[in-house]
Amino acid sequence: MYLSRIALNTKRRETMRALDMPKLLHGAVESSFPGERQRNLWRIDWLGEVCYLLVLSTERPDFSYLVEQFGYSDSERRWETKDYDPLLARLQVGQVWRFRLCANPTRSSPKEKDSASGRGKVFAHVTKEQQRQWLLRRAEACGFLLDNSAFDVVHSQWKNFRKGKDGNREVTLRMATFEGILTISDLERFKQSLLFGIGRAKAYGCGLLTIARYGGDGDS
Repeated sequence: MYLSRIALNTKRRETMRALDMPKLLHGAVESSFPGERQRNLWRIDWLGEVCYLLVLSTERPDFSYLVEQFGYSDSERRWETKDYDPLLARLQVGQVWRFRLCANPTRSSPKEKDSASGRGKVFAHVTKEQQRQWLLRRAEACGFLLDNSAFDVVHSQWKNFRKGKDGNREVTLRMATFEGILTISDLERFKQSLLFGIGRAKAYGCGLLTIARYGGDGDS
């Protein structure tokens, strides 16, 4: 596994358009790998005034085209990629880590059916407390424990865009960014959460959980 980080140039019109339409970034990410699409996890991170694209992948990427589209093509360090496996090998039950997660907190209603799928309609959790409770309910199944006072929603926003060949399908997402402290409780489930993400809308920049040393700097 590999974790990559690409600085995005937000002074470019193409970049700002892609940030508003996650399907464009999704396509650019997937085109950075050979063969069939893998549905790699990705998300947008803002560190101060700098915007980064984070990508977790099974193969080593080539982001040359993505950088030409949305990055700083004249930069000496166009992107950074590091091996993710050493981190996975260090994980143990009981360890405490700082975490960041951008997710799409939702609930489904069995009483209200979606006309297209016949399944229960999916509704977004809108308030910060609803979003916090959503993650608290899922934490144990995802292999970690959360203290109610040790994490929070640091950013929340709507994303509205159209998809499909003719742009005839509207997509509306509520995205929430969580930050805080977690404790690993189930090693295998926790690794699954890191590798395959949490929640819905993974193609649109949701689901990627990253961790960093408690008391240290930077994502691992």
